[in-house]
Amino acid sequence: MAVHRLLRRGISGESPLHPLRGLFLVSQELGRRPASSAVAGDAAADLRSAREDVKQLLKDKSCHPILVRLGWHDAGTYDKNISEWPKCGGANGSLRFEIELKHVANAGLVNALKLIQTIKDKYAGVTYADLFQLASATAIEEAGGPKIPMIYGRVDVSAPEQCPPEGRLPAAGPPSPAEHLREVFYRMGLNDKEIVALSGAHTLGRSRPERSGWGKPETKYTKNGPGAPGGQSWTSQWLKFDNSYFKDVKERRDEDLLVLPTDAVLFEDPAFKIYAEKYAGDQDIFFEDYAEAHAKLSNLGSKFDPPKGVSLD
Repeated sequence: MAVHRLLRRGISGESPLHPLRGLFLVSQELGRRPASSAVAGDAAADLRSAREDVKQLLKDKSCHPILVRLGWHDAGTYDKNISEWPKCGGANGSLRFEIELKHVANAGLVNALKLIQTIKDKYAGVTYADLFQLASATAIEEAGGPKIPMIYGRVDVSAPEQCPPEGRLPAAGPPSPAEHLREVFYRMGLNDKEIVALSGAHTLGRSRPERSGWGKPETKYTKNGPGAPGGQSWTSQWLKFDNSYFKDVKERRDEDLLVLPTDAVLFEDPAFKIYAEKYAGDQDIFFEDYAEAHAKLSNLGSKFDPPKGVSLD
């Protein structure tokens, strides 16, 4: 969500694609029930318990990158120029529906839904919108990243007809990378600093050419997994969240590490470069800015009940 690789890549912990027809029917049926919100009491306790289950899932499956991507893709369809909910898109749980999972940018995310569906089934009072963002933030934290100041209480959309149109997520290799990133992320209400900070999450995960058209089939860093082997990562330790992405993109010394046009442009565009250089040199500043940007992204387009949301910490 540059940032779009968390929006399009294949990730460790994934199982082979399959229709998951039963899963879609379950998620659609749950979505057609009256929208629920994890707001207080037992519901808040469910969210805390769900967070512990996500932590265990991460330990078992090493699926941090795909869970980050799941949360980002649900939120990243937001359009600040549309005031009506849910037409504005954003973090509203719409990504559970088959029609949106079939968007090109969402290739492979059906596997993320499969991974967390058992958690959703266990905690009926937790909405998909909250669970997607809970899983994403928890994955960052458990990979060694900063604590994300999250709030919960998001309301789910109720039907696939409420899914956003395809085409709101970033492209992999646009002709003008800086212009494209700004067009997409300015539409969400994000600024240059937030674009660069969020790009730093590429320290996690891999790109799979069979899904995105980018990256090598495997490298010395990915040939043995964890999870399904293969793909090309941005960093050598691609399940560790730190500022190595910025260092590696700046140096470009290792042919086994991926650098996309939207990664390289962070050190080419004068405004982006200010932040990219800063983050390459100071992980603490990167963590501070990243946590703020991730929290902002996770709230885009969300309808909260109660309106101010609920903190678990």
